Amino acid sequence: MTSTTSGREIHDDPANTAAAWFARLQSDDVSPQDRQDFQRWLTADAAHALAWNDVRATWDDLSALERAPALAALRADALSAANTRPHRLDRRTLGLAAASLVAVVGGSILGRRWLGDDKAPSQVPDEPVFTTAVGERSTFRLADNSVVTLSTDSAVRVNHWGQERRLTLLRGQAFFQVAKDPSRPFVVAAGDKRVTAVGTAFDVRMEPGKLSVTLVEGRVRIAGVSPDGERRVEMSAGSRFVAADPAAWAISTIDTAKEAAWLQGRLVFDGEPLSAVVAEMNRFSERKLSLADPALGATPVSGVFKTGQVDAFVAALKTYGLADVGRADDKHVELVRPRV
Repeated sequence: MTSTTSGREIHDDPANTAAAWFARLQSDDVSPQDRQDFQRWLTADAAHALAWNDVRATWDDLSALERAPALAALRADALSAANTRPHRLDRRTLGLAAASLVAVVGGSILGRRWLGDDKAPSQVPDEPVFTTAVGERSTFRLADNSVVTLSTDSAVRVNHWGQERRLTLLRGQAFFQVAKDPSRPFVVAAGDKRVTAVGTAFDVRMEPGKLSVTLVEGRVRIAGVSPDGERRVEMSAGSRFVAADPAAWAISTIDTAKEAAWLQGRLVFDGEPLSAVVAEMNRFSERKLSLADPALGATPVSGVFKTGQVDAFVAALKTYGLADVGRADDKHVELVRPRV
């Protein structure tokens, strides 16, 4: 399995820092200064030592997960790299692989931040859970070479695979690029709905009381409980499925490039109300936007904005006379009517 994370970095998370140090200390060019810096970090806080012990313990326990799909994918990637890039696997490469594995095995180091959180998914042996925090975006490859990209504040479980390749979206949003294998359907479970594909690319997003599926290419089948009872529908590329309780299921044509822009860290809006734009921007940032006047929420907004870039978004609103800033601090920005 390979795993990459982009978007906001969490510098003050001991678990992430411990994983980064684990990778660094495997490097051929690790210096005495690096080791001194590591020791200073390790002894600076008891939480650092606990995080480091977690990383070491997780790495030591990898042999117990030898049959997990995530590890099968890592082996496949390593073989592929050996066949396509005639470079030696140095300690640095192995260290980065170690950090990637430590970040996902056993519910993931990233997932450990859920301990004591009501959003914590239940753990299932040998079924790794991949997670992102608010503002993060992460991509990983499965054993069959399918690729999954998690959006902000999302989680997906890789279930045991048999006659079907099955994953469960636990929360948030994920984009799936499915490797073709007609003999084993690719199934994503989300609540009481199931999305089935063979070889395709699609997005699944869960919100309270709402599920949406955006199909970029290929065909998928969706089955589950609807207001009219058990149903099954098929989608074609360029369409979106929405099931919003208690409304009936709906499928409409959409601009897939616009809807998939989050994969490149962008959000595209074309005349959407400011209230909806604010809600979407808030998904990708710990620093939240709010509207002082609900009537301001009807203001139409068009543009392309980077996820997590609250200041740039607010500056654009001010520049075009759509809104101004009321109260603001490092956690919150209040939008008010533009001043004349």
